Amino acid sequence: MSEGSDLDGGHDEDESSVGMLTKQQQEELDFTKIKVNMQNEKYLLAHPEIREMISVFVHQVLEYKPDNILCFAGDFFTREDLLDFVKKKSQDAREAAGLVA
Repeated sequence: MSEGSDLDGGHDEDESSVGMLTKQQQEELDFTKIKVNMQNEKYLLAHPEIREMISVFVHQVLEYKPDNILCFAGDFFTREDLLDFVKKKSQDAREAAGLVA
């Protein structure tokens, strides 16, 4: 088969451009990323408990420094008392920061 054959639509492309997005594709991707980020931010604002849960989880990871983070995460997020645990730890953190009287 010769260069510029049917496989590449008859266009000669240097190897560095293979897999690159066109300008229009990049603009669409950038727009989609912005749209998804905005949707995620709206969801997080509507559900502040998610931020608290993640914050408590990160603090627990930093406190205990588990060898197996995946098992630790599985145990953390499947504990039966997760809601109460997160509420208590969040309250403790606010008190420690002097945000609650």
